[in-house]
Amino acid sequence: MTPSLSVSPIPLNRVRALAVLLLTLASGVASGQITLSGNFDHGSLDLANSSVAGSFVQLAGRDNFNPGQWKWLYFSADGVAGEAPTFQIDDDFVTGGGNLNDHEMVYSYDQDEWFFFDNNARNAAADTFTFSNNAAFANDRVYVAYGLPYSVGRAVNHVAAIASSPWVAPTLSGDANLVVGQSPGGFDDLGRGVPQQDLYGYRITDPDATNAKAKVVLAGGVHSNETLGNHTLEAMVDYLLGDTLEAGLLRRRAEFYVYPMVNPDGRLAGYNRSTVEEPNLDPNRFWDPPNYGGQTEIEAIGEAMIADTGGDVDFFIDFHSTVQKGSGHFAFIDLDRNFHLNPVWQRFLELEPTVGESDASLINNTGAKFGLEQLDAGFTITFETRFLAGENEDRFVTLGQNFGQAFADVLATPFGDLDFDGFVGGDDWLIFTQFAETETTGLSAIASYARGDLNQDGVVDVFDFGLFKEAYEAENGASAFARLLAGVPEPGAGTLLTLAMTLLATQTRPIIRG
Repeated sequence: MTPSLSVSPIPLNRVRALAVLLLTLASGVASGQITLSGNFDHGSLDLANSSVAGSFVQLAGRDNFNPGQWKWLYFSADGVAGEAPTFQIDDDFVTGGGNLNDHEMVYSYDQDEWFFFDNNARNAAADTFTFSNNAAFANDRVYVAYGLPYSVGRAVNHVAAIASSPWVAPTLSGDANLVVGQSPGGFDDLGRGVPQQDLYGYRITDPDATNAKAKVVLAGGVHSNETLGNHTLEAMVDYLLGDTLEAGLLRRRAEFYVYPMVNPDGRLAGYNRSTVEEPNLDPNRFWDPPNYGGQTEIEAIGEAMIADTGGDVDFFIDFHSTVQKGSGHFAFIDLDRNFHLNPVWQRFLELEPTVGESDASLINNTGAKFGLEQLDAGFTITFETRFLAGENEDRFVTLGQNFGQAFADVLATPFGDLDFDGFVGGDDWLIFTQFAETETTGLSAIASYARGDLNQDGVVDVFDFGLFKEAYEAENGASAFARLLAGVPEPGAGTLLTLAMTLLATQTRPIIRG
């Protein structure tokens, strides 16, 4: 079920704010046919101070956590079919109005597919940021946001969608629904009731692989407005659960502990940065057991991470976003500890050469420091995605996939290791001969591979023989495979391997299809 805000009985000091909210929800902000609302999951608008005059819409951003400044905007406008309204908001933006230079707002008809506005302009002298489209809207309702949203409901739906995967399991601290705790709920700055939300945590690995595995902790959604990090994390999870050979091999050598939405209350309420429980505190400065600064969500997730992993992991990645201008996405990474030289990170940079690095001293009680000190991580970073003009969801899907690919390229068992013992040897050759000339159609990618179908074409054949020879020699030396064949009786697989060994004697390069 999609979470929602509610108007509930509240303390006396909230009555005034609630009265304003009820008035605006009842009437909307209207002039002509256009009405505005920010009363939905992840919505954010100071409705009482917004106005509509014909096709001109003056917006007011909420200033929770940063008095007098806004950092997140997300609202709906009804009655816009056939209209091309002009939207305007002040440039009193957190970190400075200059960070709105070259920014592009986004819009959607269904909260799923998003588009950038045609015209976006900051006027520093007038203290405004104005945006519009050249053509009229096609639908009566449009959703408008500062950047690509990622709601609590999307997080809940994604967890539900992956829960039945054979590679997903509860953590030690979680229940069968992958829930590791509850947020506190409360009342937001507009007086709206914010119901308690489930806090999720789950493990991704191949349960049939009992060998030692690398432990990787992934987290997202600490800051309520930093949505792009959640898009990236979701895409990485989808990669890890995919039926590709690379993902299958990685799941046998690593286990991932995923905490996808650390601060659901703040996200649901449309906050600029903080939690609803502690609206004046930065939740990414209180990863500090045992008290965690009174931040219920941080404590619940932090204690779950410790219990689930035993306080001993190899990697910790906290996915964030930033509104500050720059040339591209980057990581806060401790250069003094040489984390930037980690092979997984180096492989990721090969796949994403525009990603940058910013030195992190790990002094503040951030999630990355928690990973270092409480989880004993050998590699820990805060990965920052930027709200860049023209970069839509597909860009963050690629980022997430490349994170998964980097882990697969470095951690997965060597290609040709059919018994998954970490080495391509004689036992793997025996497996190959056992299944030579057999079909693997209908098997999963990893099961097909484990029978010797190295090129994944549905049959173990002479072309796989060439790939296995190449993999064996890459690990054991150029003449090792010939020695292997010379030292064992001719296999009973018959025609295929007889032909393959004949070809081996006459060819100077691997037998590879193509």
